[in-house]
Amino acid sequence: MRRYVIKRLLQLIPILLVITFLSFAMMRLAGSDAVLQKMENTGMALSAEVMEKARMELGLDKPFLTQYGVWLGKLLHGDMGTSYISGREVFPVFLSKLPATLLLTAVSIALTVVISVPLGVLAAVKQNRFTDYLIRLCGFLGNSMPNFFTALLFMYFFSIRLKLFPVIAVDVGIKSAALPALTLAVAMSAKYLRQVRIAVLDELSKDYVAGAQARGIPFSVILTKSILRASLVTMITLLSLSVGSLLGGTAIVESIFLWDGVGRLAVDAINMRDYPMIQAYVMWMAIIYVCVNLVTDLSYGFLDPRIRLGDREG
Repeated sequence: MRRYVIKRLLQLIPILLVITFLSFAMMRLAGSDAVLQKMENTGMALSAEVMEKARMELGLDKPFLTQYGVWLGKLLHGDMGTSYISGREVFPVFLSKLPATLLLTAVSIALTVVISVPLGVLAAVKQNRFTDYLIRLCGFLGNSMPNFFTALLFMYFFSIRLKLFPVIAVDVGIKSAALPALTLAVAMSAKYLRQVRIAVLDELSKDYVAGAQARGIPFSVILTKSILRASLVTMITLLSLSVGSLLGGTAIVESIFLWDGVGRLAVDAINMRDYPMIQAYVMWMAIIYVCVNLVTDLSYGFLDPRIRLGDREG
């Protein structure tokens, strides 16, 4: 297992290097350099001599690979450059948005697990009965509604009519995160409860379940000790994808509730063509997905003994 972990970690290095190169190259091919972008944002008209001097100070007169090497070296030391809009360093600004994103991600994932796993298991156990049909109908409705529509419904009922939660986020707290997290959880649960149902049904059809029942083991014990544990691989895979997307920010929901997270920061940076901030966001997304995939891959062997034993035989 240790060799496999080390091998996976070493495989991440070329992947991250390729991502940094592509990110830097795309920003340079976007049609405008740093000096022109700063001039457009500030509205100042600079002479050709001043612009050329500014390019030399930023190293834009050097070859592309040299620029990339300098930028990568600064990145490895935590220097992501300076924002074209605010003039502040990118890394501290980006870090200031992470607590809000982490809180929203944690609450959304917790609500998704609480909603999708019990409903998915119940739908599988009550297959082709009224309960199953009702849960599947609710999942279909939840999957059909876009996030912005669900957000507006929750905002109207829970904020305007019942006055339980603020209309927009007033701080980075549980009360402000409740509605945006519930909006995201409803959309994810509608997708995931069907996958949980399918995974549990697949386990229910296997011979070991019939054998355990024939030996007199209560069904509740079989469900909790064997079926759910065997279905954890599917659940963990689904949740890992959600964690990656949520940590990258959810632009629509964050914009509706004015949640001051990474997603809203990225949308503002794209609209203002703030290239250093966009590069920081791309690197954050790359690191998050790589790390989440690594943790998910390593967790399979701990969650499912069949995978662990198969790896040893291989």
